[in-house]
Amino acid sequence: MNKKFTAWLLAWGLIFTGVGTAQSSVAAEPATSVANDTTGAVNPPDTVATGPGIDVPTPEPSPSATATAEPSAEPSATPSATPGIVDPPQTPSISLVKGGNKRIKIYWGKISNATGYKIYYSTSQTGTYSLVKTIKSNATVKYVKTGLTQNKTYYFKMTAYTSENNIVAESVFSNVVSAKTGAIGSTSKTAKSYSSKAKFKKSPAYKKYAALSKYCTYSKSFPIPGMKTTNVGGFAAKKMIPQGICQAGGYYLISAYDYYEQDETVIYIMNLSTHSYITTLVLPNKAQANALAYDGTNVWVSKGSNVAYFPYSVITSAVNSGSSFTTLSDYTGYMKLDVKPQVLAYNDGILWAAANNSSSSSNMYGYQITKSNGMCTLNQKYRMAIPSKVQGITFDKEGYMYMTRSYRSNSSLSGYVSQIRTYKPNLASPSAKGSVGKGSIVKKRTLPAMAEGVATYGSYVYVLYSGCKYTKCKYKVDRVIATKRSHLQQ
Repeated sequence: MNKKFTAWLLAWGLIFTGVGTAQSSVAAEPATSVANDTTGAVNPPDTVATGPGIDVPTPEPSPSATATAEPSAEPSATPSATPGIVDPPQTPSISLVKGGNKRIKIYWGKISNATGYKIYYSTSQTGTYSLVKTIKSNATVKYVKTGLTQNKTYYFKMTAYTSENNIVAESVFSNVVSAKTGAIGSTSKTAKSYSSKAKFKKSPAYKKYAALSKYCTYSKSFPIPGMKTTNVGGFAAKKMIPQGICQAGGYYLISAYDYYEQDETVIYIMNLSTHSYITTLVLPNKAQANALAYDGTNVWVSKGSNVAYFPYSVITSAVNSGSSFTTLSDYTGYMKLDVKPQVLAYNDGILWAAANNSSSSSNMYGYQITKSNGMCTLNQKYRMAIPSKVQGITFDKEGYMYMTRSYRSNSSLSGYVSQIRTYKPNLASPSAKGSVGKGSIVKKRTLPAMAEGVATYGSYVYVLYSGCKYTKCKYKVDRVIATKRSHLQQ
């Protein structure tokens, strides 16, 4: 018997037992009008760790489930296969569904042998399911349906399909999932834990650490936005973990990822002079953006095991749009480096990248940036030995390098550290093999727990903290803390 014909019989047997009464005809796609549909080809979510290079503290109570998985009902459209010609691909599985402001999004696992996917939806679990979107890339694993009615429950299911020689074979339907739309709040602008200067000065962290009580310039410090709630592309995220910070043109940029892995990573855009929150840039996926850097033309972002970049014009466009958020459909480019780029810094034409190894020292690598026709290439030029547990690095115009080191949420845990160090590396005289000495420690100060990224601007060094998002962190800091550079140089 012909092997493909046998495979076809097996496929129909699965359809008969798994879905319901099989039909022998190929179902036509229903003609539907899709209003305000937003679907971009995004990369598969990178593997996301459950903590920002630190221990995994006990999380705050998980938010209520935003969707419920339902047993699949008999479909209104029958997945198809053409006997003897094209075999249908594996059935996809929807891994996440979430309701938002007049919209619902779903995530699923990539099917390697598929050409793409077909998304169906209905207003009733057992009602008629309409084809709402055909996605023509198997690398796309996210779909957002917009223009929905507020406070209404919708049901979704999907198939994978293979297309060969203009013949389409569609898999069995996936699991059915449902979610309810609903209005969400704006991204919070105020501090999460301490609402005023007086309350902040009474905080355990301020009372314990001279880095705050003696050296913090409060007037230059500012609350971290989004720590109460973040509008992530029309969806509410309650536990965004701040990671990286950099100064870019007239703005501060702060990256944060969703602890619960339901929403995409974001960049909060803040006014450089007033320190006020302006808007949010939603990144293409859920990969932790541990670090940010700005080279005068592009913004660089750590993206899992890669480093990605996009033009600074994306930031200015987001600000000028006047919208509460702007979604970046994809990066201009990304590439793999010698290390996982969890630490990024830019200085004098060189992009520095390092991993925040928690147990051993490692190398930070310096890459020469070459730009041509809007695209960038990186060529390794330098390397510098750095200690373990580095979270952030930045340089100033005087040649000083400031480095934050942090590990674990409180000092009772093994391996705990939280500090800032100042070095003056010999950048002008590398060895023949490109080795750059960081020199001796110029200054070292103990910081409150969970120090993350660090940036410089003017006469100040700015340190970002994530402690306000962890229940086990006793000495929480909910602000970006400014310290005069002179206090860290002597």
